[in-house]
Amino acid sequence: MTSPRTVRTLTRASARSVLHASADMSVAPLQAIPPLLREFGVEPSSVFEQVGFDQDTLRDAANRLPFGLVGHLLDECVVASSCPHFGLLVGIRSGPAAAGIAGELVQHAESVHAALRLFIAHLHLHDRGGVVTLSPQGAEDVELSYVIHHPNTPGTAQILDASIAIACSVMRSLCGAQWTPSAVLLSRDRPGMVAPYRSFFRAPIRFDAPRSALVFPARYLGQPVAGADPAARTRLLALAAELDAARPASVTELTIRALTRMVIATSPTSDKVAEVLGIRSRRLRERLEVEGSSVKGLLEDLRCELARQLLEDSRMPIAEIAATLHYSRPGAFSRAFRCWTGQTPRQWRTAVGKRAGATARQG
Repeated sequence: MTSPRTVRTLTRASARSVLHASADMSVAPLQAIPPLLREFGVEPSSVFEQVGFDQDTLRDAANRLPFGLVGHLLDECVVASSCPHFGLLVGIRSGPAAAGIAGELVQHAESVHAALRLFIAHLHLHDRGGVVTLSPQGAEDVELSYVIHHPNTPGTAQILDASIAIACSVMRSLCGAQWTPSAVLLSRDRPGMVAPYRSFFRAPIRFDAPRSALVFPARYLGQPVAGADPAARTRLLALAAELDAARPASVTELTIRALTRMVIATSPTSDKVAEVLGIRSRRLRERLEVEGSSVKGLLEDLRCELARQLLEDSRMPIAEIAATLHYSRPGAFSRAFRCWTGQTPRQWRTAVGKRAGATARQG
């Protein structure tokens, strides 16, 4: 006989599978891939066949791909090109246009701050696997970060590199081509070639960071956006509303977005999430129960995914990962991670390293 706890677990897993099936991304940033591969002497069709989809899908920026497939494609591009920073190059080549309607909206905001708020609020129309967050960093700086919440995504380091490069291009489109961040944080290990990162960002770069982000002075937020057209902004907002109505987000998806933005700065609670979503805590709990999920369960899933990314993609010490995810002690984090995966964080990282070594030897 199936226990009540097992039923709850299965229901939650079912809800996640439905949600993650809808987590996708526009092919717009991927349109830079074929010419990049050719520059490395690689025939693009061979890479796309390896991943399992038709290269012609990239011809129309309106087409979409499952989020995990995007990561798989970028990983295959790294292998085929022998370029460990391939994702960075994709982001550089793509520019603000890769963000779709969110990238267009920023050009018509009254100020940089208003532009970034529009970008954050509408990125899901282009990308349903991660979120952008703007948060204070110290007394005078802010941090513009991109966090992947889609579970078990391959190629997260490449997606994050591309996303932060696109974010930097967005900032330069708002503040001028010479704009540079104060610092760049990348939640991946230091690659063999750092020069391409330094050349593009023109700023100090910290690898093995708790998240991928641009740090810059908050004074830029008040800067007006040159050439902003209020009429164009109104038209784009109307189009965004139509797109949202065509693919309405579930309460579970809205909760995941809220949790992902919150977990960067604090340990989220149901009350905080309900406040952000503008509904009462009890009503949020009831609506999530209908969809087979809960704030607690979704937060556990998110913490597990962020921990997995940091364990696999970075060399960040486990104690620091625990602190990043707001665990009071490393032991509490280790117990939670073992409950999620059946392995301790150290065992997980060791197993990933062995698999990577075996793959390298086969290559």
